[in-house]
Amino acid sequence: MEDHYRRVYAKHGDISPEEKAYKWFEVAKSGGYVGFDDMLPRFLKLESVTIKPTAKNPHNSRVVYSFTVPMELCNMMGSMHGGAVALVFDICTTTAISAIAYDGFWDTGHVSRNLSCTYLRPAPLGTKVYVISEVVSLGRRQGLVKGEIRLETEDGKVAYTCNHDKAAVGASSL
Repeated sequence: MEDHYRRVYAKHGDISPEEKAYKWFEVAKSGGYVGFDDMLPRFLKLESVTIKPTAKNPHNSRVVYSFTVPMELCNMMGSMHGGAVALVFDICTTTAISAIAYDGFWDTGHVSRNLSCTYLRPAPLGTKVYVISEVVSLGRRQGLVKGEIRLETEDGKVAYTCNHDKAAVGASSL
């Protein structure tokens, strides 16, 4: 486990926001990682990373992923399981922070303080969805990211939302 952590948070010089956002997925796919979330790289596709600092939000980061809901993430009724929704949000919202991390700022890992999900409508098996994550606020040690999972339908209805409260951690002592 500690090798995977080191590879995700290793210094990589001047890499793009897209590479930073996708780093977790690359390490998880590279072999040897077996964890609760190890199946996500098979499903999630990075669509876009947008960094647009503003006076009100100097760490404005937006990351979009897509996937087609697989059986592995479904409940017995054939739609995304609530726990799977939380798992997808946990990883995807975290990458919105990773995309804007730099040496000395949110670059040594972060943990969830609170992950609050709201379930509005089901995302059925086989439905294409978009996971949209945006940094709302990011301070030295605490941050907030909001997320949406939207159905790929004509009206693009929101199926799930979340607020993800994060805390930056120092360098690992592992």
